[in-house]
Amino acid sequence: MMKSKNRKRSDSKQQLWQNVVEDIREKQNERFLKRFRKETQPNGKYKQFIRIPFELIDNPRFRNGFMTQKRFRTYLYLSRKVIRGPYPSDSLDIFYNYWLSGELAASLPLDKIAADLNLSKSTVSDHIRQLEEDGVITVDRIEASESHDGKPHLIFILGTCTHGFEHWFVEDVFGSCDKKLP
Repeated sequence: MMKSKNRKRSDSKQQLWQNVVEDIREKQNERFLKRFRKETQPNGKYKQFIRIPFELIDNPRFRNGFMTQKRFRTYLYLSRKVIRGPYPSDSLDIFYNYWLSGELAASLPLDKIAADLNLSKSTVSDHIRQLEEDGVITVDRIEASESHDGKPHLIFILGTCTHGFEHWFVEDVFGSCDKKLP
């Protein structure tokens, strides 16, 4: 009889605990759904963000070096403009020629970048050169004779994407290269 009472108490404690866990999960679901609704804009699109891994932020060369440089702003802007889907305004077919080949790429005229960042075109050009020297971007230069519209174009490649996993060149420069191999 004593075992029966203990078993009933144990069962009731277990049921109580299950109820507590269910309440917690329900609240988590509610919080997630509230957050999800906040993360979408009125037009139904998701709010975007630029991911910077902790490994980079923890690296003093990145945090106290690259992040403090004026060209970092240009880098962030280019990162924001990476094309991950087909767009009617994508006259260079970045999506088909780069994204589907596993590259994170963007293409903008220098004067557009300069206007958006409130910088001179020569400053933006200098930033692009420095970013390329840093190894955090690669630039494909399309000559006017090779382009569909007879104008030269710059395509900025910032990393790779394979099977849905994005890998940014900045991570190679400031991340894993500082790790000692076993």
